[in-house]
Amino acid sequence: MKLYCLITLAALCGLNLRAQTNAPAATNLTARVVTRIESKSGDFDMNTHQATYHDHVRVTSPEMKLTCERLVADLPPSGGRPDHIVCETNVVIDFTDEHGKTNHVTAAKAVYDFHVQDGVTNDMVTLTGNPLVENAQGTQSGDPIIWDRVNNKFTFQNPKMIFRQSPNIGPAATNSSPKKTNELSVPK
Repeated sequence: MKLYCLITLAALCGLNLRAQTNAPAATNLTARVVTRIESKSGDFDMNTHQATYHDHVRVTSPEMKLTCERLVADLPPSGGRPDHIVCETNVVIDFTDEHGKTNHVTAAKAVYDFHVQDGVTNDMVTLTGNPLVENAQGTQSGDPIIWDRVNNKFTFQNPKMIFRQSPNIGPAATNSSPKKTNELSVPK
């Protein structure tokens, strides 16, 4: 009985937000990742199969951590992973990519959409409201930012990027002496 409850819980809340290849979606329930959602309050509408979480929402899975103030998830009537999730107000997502690099994402709103069409998995997050993506390489912003989780790719509208440079990497050495100052001389 406990195993059945665990599989049912995994089917209802198994967000499995890890990027996937463009391959047919896995249907094996034992391969699902268990995702935990906690908040101060929540509602579940049995007619629309929609779960709404309010106030200090925390989502934890092996792949990522997410916090926000409101999360609404559309759950398929037949069970399985949610195909549409909206996170609003102070959205913060921390995840490790396929190369082991830590990423920190902030936005006012994040909309997650998942579907499989003709055997191809689409797993997208649209970030709006001054979104930022920060990692060891720098900070990228734009509005909106589209995160294609299958292809591990971000697309930015009106991008602004700040790159962090390692202290050991600099301009090529030259024979000229470096400038001592960039200040203007002001007569006394």
